Amino acid sequence: MEIPPWSAKQLRKLGESIRDGLTAKPGLPSYDDVMLYYNDVAAETQELIAGLDWTTLLDRRPFEVTSRPKTIDTLRQKLVRDRNTPLSNVQDIAGVRFEAEMSLDEQDAVATAISGHFGHSPERCMHDLRTQPHSGYRAVHLWLRLPVRVEVQIRTHMQSSWANMYESAADVLGRDIRYGAFPDDPSLKKFVTDLQEISVDGIRQLESARNGLLPLESSLATTRGVVAQYDPGTRDYDFHDQHAARQAIQLEELRNVVLASEKSIRGQMESLKATFDTIRETGR
Repeated sequence: MEIPPWSAKQLRKLGESIRDGLTAKPGLPSYDDVMLYYNDVAAETQELIAGLDWTTLLDRRPFEVTSRPKTIDTLRQKLVRDRNTPLSNVQDIAGVRFEAEMSLDEQDAVATAISGHFGHSPERCMHDLRTQPHSGYRAVHLWLRLPVRVEVQIRTHMQSSWANMYESAADVLGRDIRYGAFPDDPSLKKFVTDLQEISVDGIRQLESARNGLLPLESSLATTRGVVAQYDPGTRDYDFHDQHAARQAIQLEELRNVVLASEKSIRGQMESLKATFDTIRETGR
Protein backbone atom coordinates (compact mmCIF):
# COMPACT_ATOMS: atom_id res chain seq x y z
CA MET A 1 0.00 0.00 0.00
CA GLU A 2 1.43 3.34 -1.07
CA ILE A 3 1.93 6.17 1.42
CA PRO A 4 -0.49 9.06 0.74
CA PRO A 5 0.98 11.90 -1.35
CA TRP A 6 -0.06 14.65 1.08
CA SER A 7 0.95 15.68 4.56
CA ALA A 8 -1.09 15.32 7.74
CA LYS A 9 -1.31 19.14 7.86
CA GLN A 10 -2.77 19.31 4.34
CA LEU A 11 -5.29 16.61 5.21
CA ARG A 12 -6.27 18.40 8.42
CA LYS A 13 -6.92 21.65 6.51
CA LEU A 14 -8.98 19.79 3.90
CA GLY A 15 -11.01 18.24 6.72
CA GLU A 16 -11.68 21.68 8.20
CA SER A 17 -12.90 22.89 4.79
CA ILE A 18 -15.22 19.89 4.45
CA ARG A 19 -16.49 20.37 7.99
CA ASP A 20 -17.25 24.04 7.46
CA GLY A 21 -18.67 23.61 3.94
CA LEU A 22 -15.92 25.73 2.36
CA THR A 23 -14.01 25.33 -0.88
CA ALA A 24 -10.58 23.86 -0.24
CA LYS A 25 -7.75 26.37 -0.60
CA PRO A 26 -5.15 26.01 -3.38
CA GLY A 27 -2.37 23.59 -2.53
CA LEU A 28 -4.63 21.20 -0.67
CA PRO A 29 -5.56 17.77 -2.05
CA SER A 30 -9.05 17.53 -3.49
CA TYR A 31 -11.79 15.59 -1.74
CA ASP A 32 -12.11 13.33 -4.80
CA ASP A 33 -8.39 12.49 -4.80
CA VAL A 34 -8.42 11.74 -1.07
CA MET A 35 -11.48 9.53 -1.33
CA LEU A 36 -10.05 7.70 -4.34
CA TYR A 37 -6.92 6.95 -2.32
CA TYR A 38 -8.88 5.76 0.72
CA ASN A 39 -11.16 3.65 -1.46
CA ASP A 40 -8.10 2.01 -3.04
CA VAL A 41 -6.72 1.22 0.43
CA ALA A 42 -10.09 -0.24 1.48
CA ALA A 43 -10.32 -2.32 -1.71
CA GLU A 44 -6.79 -3.67 -1.24
CA THR A 45 -7.52 -4.51 2.40
CA GLN A 46 -10.74 -6.22 1.33
CA GLU A 47 -8.86 -8.29 -1.25
CA LEU A 48 -6.21 -9.37 1.26
CA ILE A 49 -8.82 -10.44 3.82
CA ALA A 50 -10.93 -12.29 1.24
CA GLY A 51 -7.81 -14.15 0.07
CA LEU A 52 -7.10 -15.68 3.48
CA ASP A 53 -7.94 -19.35 4.09
CA TRP A 54 -11.05 -19.30 6.27
CA THR A 55 -11.85 -23.02 6.11
CA THR A 56 -10.10 -23.72 9.43
CA LEU A 57 -12.26 -21.21 11.31
CA LEU A 58 -15.52 -21.32 9.35
CA ASP A 59 -15.35 -24.76 7.73
CA ARG A 60 -17.03 -24.28 4.34
CA ARG A 61 -19.58 -21.72 5.44
CA PRO A 62 -19.77 -18.77 3.02
CA PHE A 63 -18.45 -15.39 4.04
CA GLU A 64 -18.60 -11.98 2.43
CA VAL A 65 -15.95 -9.26 2.49
CA THR A 66 -16.93 -5.86 1.15
CA SER A 67 -15.62 -2.31 1.21
CA ARG A 68 -17.67 0.82 0.89
CA PRO A 69 -17.01 4.52 0.25
CA LYS A 70 -17.93 7.22 2.75
CA THR A 71 -20.02 9.99 1.25
CA ILE A 72 -19.00 13.60 1.73
CA ASP A 73 -22.26 14.31 3.61
CA THR A 74 -21.64 11.51 6.08
CA LEU A 75 -18.02 12.58 6.48
CA ARG A 76 -19.03 16.20 7.08
CA GLN A 77 -21.55 15.14 9.73
CA LYS A 78 -18.84 13.18 11.51
CA LEU A 79 -16.39 16.10 11.38
CA VAL A 80 -19.07 18.51 12.66
CA ARG A 81 -19.98 16.14 15.48
CA ASP A 82 -16.31 15.77 16.49
CA ARG A 83 -14.99 19.21 15.59
CA ASN A 84 -11.52 18.67 17.01
CA THR A 85 -10.92 15.37 15.20
CA PRO A 86 -8.53 15.78 12.23
CA LEU A 87 -9.56 14.13 8.97
CA SER A 88 -6.63 11.72 9.23
CA ASN A 89 -7.98 10.47 12.57
CA VAL A 90 -11.42 9.54 11.24
CA GLN A 91 -11.22 5.78 11.60
CA ASP A 92 -13.74 4.59 9.04
CA ILE A 93 -13.09 6.61 5.88
CA ALA A 94 -11.60 3.37 4.58
CA GLY A 95 -14.15 0.80 5.72
CA VAL A 96 -14.25 -2.97 5.21
CA ARG A 97 -16.89 -5.45 6.38
CA PHE A 98 -16.57 -9.17 7.03
CA GLU A 99 -19.87 -11.02 7.42
CA ALA A 100 -20.54 -14.72 8.00
CA GLU A 101 -22.73 -17.13 9.91
CA MET A 102 -20.58 -17.66 12.99
CA SER A 103 -20.65 -17.98 16.74
CA LEU A 104 -19.31 -15.29 19.07
CA ASP A 105 -16.14 -17.34 19.64
CA GLU A 106 -15.68 -17.70 15.89
CA GLN A 107 -16.20 -13.96 15.52
CA ASP A 108 -13.36 -13.43 18.00
CA ALA A 109 -11.18 -15.88 16.07
CA VAL A 110 -11.84 -14.05 12.79
CA ALA A 111 -10.88 -10.76 14.43
CA THR A 112 -7.67 -12.30 15.77
CA ALA A 113 -6.79 -13.75 12.36
CA ILE A 114 -7.33 -10.47 10.52
CA SER A 115 -5.47 -8.34 13.04
CA GLY A 116 -2.56 -10.81 13.07
CA HIS A 117 -2.39 -10.84 9.27
CA PHE A 118 -1.79 -7.09 9.32
CA GLY A 119 0.69 -7.30 12.19
CA HIS A 120 -1.61 -5.83 14.84
CA SER A 121 -2.29 -7.04 18.36
CA PRO A 122 -6.01 -7.81 18.77
CA GLU A 123 -5.89 -6.49 22.32
CA ARG A 124 -4.88 -3.07 21.02
CA CYS A 125 -6.92 -2.75 17.82
CA MET A 126 -10.10 -4.70 18.63
CA HIS A 127 -13.20 -2.81 19.79
CA ASP A 128 -15.95 -5.14 21.02
CA LEU A 129 -19.37 -3.54 20.61
CA ARG A 130 -21.31 -6.69 21.48
CA THR A 131 -21.48 -6.31 25.25
CA GLN A 132 -21.57 -2.49 25.16
CA PRO A 133 -23.55 -1.72 21.99
CA HIS A 134 -23.96 1.77 20.56
CA SER A 135 -27.67 2.54 20.12
CA GLY A 136 -28.25 -1.19 19.75
CA TYR A 137 -25.42 -1.71 17.24
CA ARG A 138 -23.39 -4.83 17.99
CA ALA A 139 -20.30 -6.01 16.12
CA VAL A 140 -16.54 -6.36 16.48
CA HIS A 141 -14.45 -3.56 14.95
CA LEU A 142 -10.75 -3.63 14.17
CA TRP A 143 -8.97 -0.29 13.96
CA LEU A 144 -5.99 -0.97 11.72
CA ARG A 145 -3.18 1.46 11.09
CA LEU A 146 -1.89 0.82 7.61
CA PRO A 147 -0.65 3.74 5.49
CA VAL A 148 -3.91 5.31 6.73
CA ARG A 149 -6.49 4.19 9.26
CA VAL A 150 -8.79 1.37 8.18
CA GLU A 151 -11.82 0.07 10.08
CA VAL A 152 -12.81 -3.58 9.62
CA GLN A 153 -16.31 -4.38 10.86
CA ILE A 154 -16.84 -8.08 11.66
CA ARG A 155 -20.49 -9.08 11.92
CA THR A 156 -22.54 -12.23 12.27
CA HIS A 157 -25.47 -12.57 9.88
CA MET A 158 -27.92 -11.54 12.59
CA GLN A 159 -25.84 -8.52 13.59
CA SER A 160 -25.61 -7.51 9.94
CA SER A 161 -29.34 -7.92 9.27
CA TRP A 162 -30.12 -5.74 12.26
CA ALA A 163 -27.51 -3.10 11.35
CA ASN A 164 -28.78 -2.82 7.79
CA MET A 165 -32.34 -2.26 9.02
CA TYR A 166 -31.22 0.31 11.58
CA GLU A 167 -29.13 2.14 8.98
CA SER A 168 -32.18 2.32 6.70
CA ALA A 169 -34.21 3.68 9.61
CA ALA A 170 -31.53 6.33 10.26
CA ASP A 171 -31.75 7.48 6.64
CA VAL A 172 -35.47 8.17 7.16
CA LEU A 173 -35.71 9.18 10.83
CA GLY A 174 -32.39 11.04 11.08
CA ARG A 175 -28.84 9.81 11.55
CA ASP A 176 -28.84 11.06 15.15
CA ILE A 177 -30.60 7.83 16.20
CA ARG A 178 -27.20 6.19 15.64
CA TYR A 179 -25.80 8.35 18.46
CA GLY A 180 -28.35 8.00 21.23
CA ALA A 181 -31.05 10.41 20.07
CA PHE A 182 -34.72 9.47 19.60
CA PRO A 183 -37.47 10.95 17.43
CA ASP A 184 -39.89 13.28 19.21
CA ASP A 185 -42.92 11.46 17.83
CA PRO A 186 -43.95 8.77 20.39
CA SER A 187 -44.74 6.13 17.75
CA LEU A 188 -41.41 6.67 15.97
CA LYS A 189 -39.57 6.63 19.30
CA LYS A 190 -41.23 3.30 20.14
CA PHE A 191 -40.15 1.91 16.78
CA VAL A 192 -36.50 2.86 17.42
CA THR A 193 -36.65 1.57 21.01
CA ASP A 194 -38.16 -1.76 19.91
CA LEU A 195 -35.52 -2.14 17.21
CA GLN A 196 -32.71 -1.49 19.68
CA GLU A 197 -34.16 -3.96 22.17
CA ILE A 198 -34.21 -6.73 19.55
CA SER A 199 -30.44 -6.36 19.23
CA VAL A 200 -29.50 -5.72 22.85
CA ASP A 201 -31.77 -8.39 24.32
CA GLY A 202 -33.00 -10.82 21.67
CA ILE A 203 -30.05 -11.22 19.30
CA ARG A 204 -27.51 -10.99 22.12
CA GLN A 205 -29.20 -13.82 24.03
CA LEU A 206 -29.62 -15.87 20.87
CA GLU A 207 -25.94 -15.56 19.99
CA SER A 208 -24.94 -16.41 23.54
CA ALA A 209 -27.02 -19.61 23.37
CA ARG A 210 -25.69 -20.47 19.91
CA ASN A 211 -22.16 -19.96 21.21
CA GLY A 212 -22.79 -22.81 23.65
CA LEU A 213 -23.50 -25.27 20.84
CA LEU A 214 -19.89 -25.65 19.69
CA PRO A 215 -18.40 -26.88 22.99
CA LEU A 216 -21.33 -29.30 23.39
CA GLU A 217 -20.82 -30.64 19.86
CA SER A 218 -17.09 -31.01 20.51
CA SER A 219 -17.67 -32.75 23.84
CA LEU A 220 -20.17 -35.18 22.30
CA ALA A 221 -17.75 -36.02 19.50
CA THR A 222 -15.03 -36.71 22.06
CA THR A 223 -17.31 -38.96 24.12
CA ARG A 224 -18.38 -40.92 21.04
CA GLY A 225 -14.70 -41.37 20.20
CA VAL A 226 -14.18 -42.87 23.65
CA VAL A 227 -17.20 -45.16 23.20
CA ALA A 228 -15.70 -46.51 19.98
CA GLN A 229 -12.65 -47.75 21.90
CA TYR A 230 -14.68 -50.35 23.81
CA ASP A 231 -16.59 -53.44 22.77
CA PRO A 232 -20.39 -53.17 22.91
CA GLY A 233 -21.88 -54.74 26.01
CA THR A 234 -18.87 -54.10 28.23
CA ARG A 235 -19.20 -52.03 31.38
CA ASP A 236 -16.97 -49.23 30.05
CA TYR A 237 -18.86 -49.15 26.75
CA ASP A 238 -22.24 -48.85 28.51
CA PHE A 239 -20.97 -46.13 30.87
CA HIS A 240 -19.61 -43.89 28.12
CA ASP A 241 -22.49 -44.69 25.76
CA GLN A 242 -25.01 -43.51 28.37
CA HIS A 243 -22.95 -40.36 28.89
CA ALA A 244 -23.00 -39.72 25.15
CA ALA A 245 -26.78 -40.20 25.09
CA ARG A 246 -27.22 -37.60 27.83
CA GLN A 247 -24.97 -35.18 25.98
CA ALA A 248 -26.91 -35.73 22.74
CA ILE A 249 -30.19 -34.91 24.52
CA GLN A 250 -28.67 -31.76 26.04
CA LEU A 251 -27.35 -30.70 22.64
CA GLU A 252 -30.67 -31.30 20.92
CA GLU A 253 -32.52 -29.31 23.58
CA LEU A 254 -30.18 -26.35 23.13
CA ARG A 255 -30.50 -26.55 19.34
CA ASN A 256 -34.27 -26.42 19.69
CA VAL A 257 -34.01 -23.37 21.97
CA VAL A 258 -31.73 -21.63 19.45
CA LEU A 259 -33.99 -22.43 16.50
CA ALA A 260 -37.11 -21.25 18.33
CA SER A 261 -35.36 -18.08 19.47
CA GLU A 262 -34.09 -17.29 15.99
CA LYS A 263 -37.54 -17.87 14.49
CA SER A 264 -39.06 -15.51 17.06
CA ILE A 265 -36.46 -12.79 16.44
CA ARG A 266 -36.80 -13.00 12.68
CA GLY A 267 -40.56 -12.70 13.11
CA GLN A 268 -40.12 -9.59 15.27
CA MET A 269 -37.77 -8.07 12.70
CA GLU A 270 -40.22 -8.78 9.89
CA SER A 271 -42.95 -7.09 11.90
CA LEU A 272 -40.75 -4.05 12.52
CA LYS A 273 -39.79 -3.98 8.85
CA ALA A 274 -43.47 -3.77 7.94
CA THR A 275 -43.84 -0.93 10.44
CA PHE A 276 -40.83 0.81 8.95
CA ASP A 277 -42.19 0.45 5.41
CA THR A 278 -45.32 2.24 6.59
CA ILE A 279 -43.24 4.96 8.27
CA ARG A 280 -41.21 5.45 5.09
CA GLU A 281 -44.36 5.81 3.02
CA THR A 282 -46.40 7.99 5.36
CA GLY A 283 -43.78 9.73 7.50
CA ARG A 284 -45.16 8.22 10.72
